[in-house]
Amino acid sequence: MKKIFYWLSIPYYFNPSLKFKFQVSIFMGAFVFLFLYLFRPFYISLFVGLELEYTAFIGIITFLAVLFVLTIPPLLFKDYFNEDNWTIGRNLFLIKIGLFINGSSLWYLGNLYRSYYGFGSIGYFRYLFFVYLLGTFPVILFTFFNERNVRDKRKKRAEKINTLKKYQVKEEKIVTEESIIIYSENKKENISFKIQDLVYVTSQGNYASFFLLTEYKKDLKEIILRITLTKINEILESYNNVIRCHRSYIVNTYFINSISGNARGYFLKSNKILIEIPVSRNFKKEELEKLIH
Repeated sequence: MKKIFYWLSIPYYFNPSLKFKFQVSIFMGAFVFLFLYLFRPFYISLFVGLELEYTAFIGIITFLAVLFVLTIPPLLFKDYFNEDNWTIGRNLFLIKIGLFINGSSLWYLGNLYRSYYGFGSIGYFRYLFFVYLLGTFPVILFTFFNERNVRDKRKKRAEKINTLKKYQVKEEKIVTEESIIIYSENKKENISFKIQDLVYVTSQGNYASFFLLTEYKKDLKEIILRITLTKINEILESYNNVIRCHRSYIVNTYFINSISGNARGYFLKSNKILIEIPVSRNFKKEELEKLIH
């Protein structure tokens, strides 16, 4: 059981792209249509002359149900569908809910269709049983191999970047005594620091937390200011070593030592930071090298 719970807690990715959700919905609708039309379970063979029409109808319902499951719940439960916390367990739970909604919709509308043409109905629980029976094993198998494949690819990519950076001649750190002043949204508060002391910035809603080196350059101190990360990024965009790597993080690449990867994405590591900082999946692979000094 421990191995199962461990596997369910492994990081996985939830793609928020509407284009991706649309593509998945089309694929699932087409798959169900072809499966039913070719193998004709649930007495579909009795639908003489209506096989194509009926299976196409089921395929369209599947497309709409999958698109609903992938689109509506993330809008209603944003915290649960946070990409940075997504796991295999959450992904499988979503699929189970999807199978239930899709199976229930297909059962109800399919029976209306059958009734219209004078065919007998199928029991609800019996229908759901076959939906889960046919859908569960392929989903678990796909998730298992997909997570491992994506994780291995990102780990190899991260190792390649770390090795490359290890043997590159590092640029000298440019030290400037010029102080940067950033004002809050209401202009009543501000923060002043030197760029070489800025380690990273993270967002806290409408607030941002600046993590700066202390006087002795060993520990970090946190200063909070009411300002968006987008505004901070605009102010610091002239500094090539300060990069927004994620919607919630800006990092000073001088302090980034290495990069790692799993099925959820890439993560930055630093001797100065206790946490691993995520990298947005929008980051191009060739740009990842710029995140490590």
